[in-house]
Amino acid sequence: MTVEVAGTSSGSLNRENKEGVKSVCIILNGISLKKKYFYSKVLPALKKVANVEVHETRSKNDAVQLAGKAVHQHYDAILAAGGDGTLHQVLNGMLLHHETAKNLPLLGLIPLGSGNDFARTINVSNKPEALEELLKRFSGKPIDIGKIIFSNKPELPPRYFINIADVGMGPIVVERLLNSGRAFGSLVAYYAAIIKTFFTYRPEEIMLQTPLWKWSGVIRSVAVANGKFFGNGIGIAPDAVEDDGKFSCFIAGNVSVLDFIIQNGRLRNGKRAIHDAIEYREADEVTISASKALPIEADGELVGNLPVHVTILPRRLKFLC
Repeated sequence: MTVEVAGTSSGSLNRENKEGVKSVCIILNGISLKKKYFYSKVLPALKKVANVEVHETRSKNDAVQLAGKAVHQHYDAILAAGGDGTLHQVLNGMLLHHETAKNLPLLGLIPLGSGNDFARTINVSNKPEALEELLKRFSGKPIDIGKIIFSNKPELPPRYFINIADVGMGPIVVERLLNSGRAFGSLVAYYAAIIKTFFTYRPEEIMLQTPLWKWSGVIRSVAVANGKFFGNGIGIAPDAVEDDGKFSCFIAGNVSVLDFIIQNGRLRNGKRAIHDAIEYREADEVTISASKALPIEADGELVGNLPVHVTILPRRLKFLC
């Protein structure tokens, strides 16, 4: 793996500290369409106020490995520069072997993706002056983290998520997006995947079980949410709070395509859906199962198949915001 590091010719995660200045590791999505903007506008602003090193991803899961190494290097902060998927990988690199570790670096985000859904929840901008101010202030807000355990495959490592995990249409959209080309830009591909899924998805029956409630039925979408938005601005969980120790669960049963599109308009305006087959519930853990090995996605990444047990890690990390 070749890693490009700003300010040095080495591929390692070594750094030089200036006394009294925070050390920041930025893990940049190497295929970001906004990479030029990052290097020309964002990076110069951040270098004014911090010791910054940039490491580009070159292949899948690079960000996981780089974040894990950065934890051992004791940076003051690790920033994901990309979309929700890049943030997801950096999060997993930080926690995979350090779930109970104390004094982890602050986690931060430079939103350069197509959706930037967690950035909407946490209100982080990619404007250079705003990011520079974040590093000047260097304030960490404790936030909850979701943890996915694959119930019938204990050999698989857990997956952590910061925003939303969901089953139903969401994973199909992600799968289509991964298989699409980028000739017209990732945003166009994203909307094309959503529209196609709307009209071709066949609802499946699943079971949800928590310590306090159970639910089963045919679903179009079920989201276990720590953040408010997914799908490029769909406010699937308007009541979600990222540091309250609870998931906001959105359950859309056998809703027709037309009704779901109508409710989508309400969700994009930050309002709860109003439909007999749509419910909102809360939980701090939930087991999701089905008769089929249906896929689950988290933070825009396909992470595995049902059944899963999803738990919350209250205020596990501090987020730069």
